[in-house]
Amino acid sequence: MIVLALGLAFDVTAAIQRSLPDYTSGVQKKIEDGDTARQQLSGLYDDSNKELSRCQDGADALRSCGQAPPIEGINSWLNTPGDRPVDLKSLRGKVTLIDFWTYSCINCQRAIPHLQDWERAYKDAGLRIIGVHSPEFAFEKKRSNVISGAKKLGVTWPVALDNDLTTWDNYRNRLWPAKYLIDARGTVRYFKFGEGQYDQTETMIRELLRQADPTVVLPEPTGRAMDDLTAGRTPETYLSTLRIRGYLGTPLVDDKPAAYRFPKDPLPLNKLSLDGTWTAGYERFTAGPDARLAFSYRARNANLVLAGTGKVTVVVDGRTTKTIDVSSSPTLYRLTDDKDPRTARLELRLDEGLEAYAFTFG
Repeated sequence: MIVLALGLAFDVTAAIQRSLPDYTSGVQKKIEDGDTARQQLSGLYDDSNKELSRCQDGADALRSCGQAPPIEGINSWLNTPGDRPVDLKSLRGKVTLIDFWTYSCINCQRAIPHLQDWERAYKDAGLRIIGVHSPEFAFEKKRSNVISGAKKLGVTWPVALDNDLTTWDNYRNRLWPAKYLIDARGTVRYFKFGEGQYDQTETMIRELLRQADPTVVLPEPTGRAMDDLTAGRTPETYLSTLRIRGYLGTPLVDDKPAAYRFPKDPLPLNKLSLDGTWTAGYERFTAGPDARLAFSYRARNANLVLAGTGKVTVVVDGRTTKTIDVSSSPTLYRLTDDKDPRTARLELRLDEGLEAYAFTFG
């Protein structure tokens, strides 16, 4: 008890926690996928649509997980005749894939080519895809931003703008991207959180199409290779005073300009730091005079959501590699792009006034 008291007094437990790698990610996922936790994470605090708990993330067999919740509370629709809403009941007899996504999410972007393949391969056989755009950032609620993002990514299927996360909550969802498969009778039969297992999801699509129409003739599976760089890739990192992780250097000051300095020692892997003047906010960091940001990462490519008007100079391992012109609304910009995974020190030099939201890595 004395040792515990001393540890708490000197904040030793927090230091130990910060120094440990994320060995518990598998356990964390199991806990967060639990019925109680999912209610908290999804925003649901009652037993609404509780039958969805019968499904298991990425299960290897179809299950019956209750009637598909309605798509409701939608701000507006895209990619439909006259931007009219789609009623799930009108799709009875078809197999429906509900994709929860946002246009600036790199994980969602990596999944889109698979969705495009499935739509081309199986639309005539009865597959329908609906994208539920559930925003993570305030700028993702703006209809014009979503239209532009969807066009750049080649999203041609109907998209519902779920700005208040009503449908997100209806499905007890908690991750981007997430895919829910609904059979011809309107029952949820399978869901997959996050990236990966595309071949398995496609197998489930094919099985549901055969169940809907035993005479259907299906093409060969699409067989698109999936991204195999998962272990060791630097995780998504938010530039947010609440959600930032891996930060080293001058303590962050909330919501007002402050001077920062890089640490003297080299940055360890998956750590970032600031230099120059920055305003660190809840949703974004805004560059002031002489603003620089350093990040040690491992991935094939590094990406950053940026907004404002100005230039960003990209320096990798001490060598200037490119200058990016940033303009207008928040958009994901590719900072580095390598054929193979690499570990590198990334430094960004940002013009005053530019806003930075979140790093993602591919």
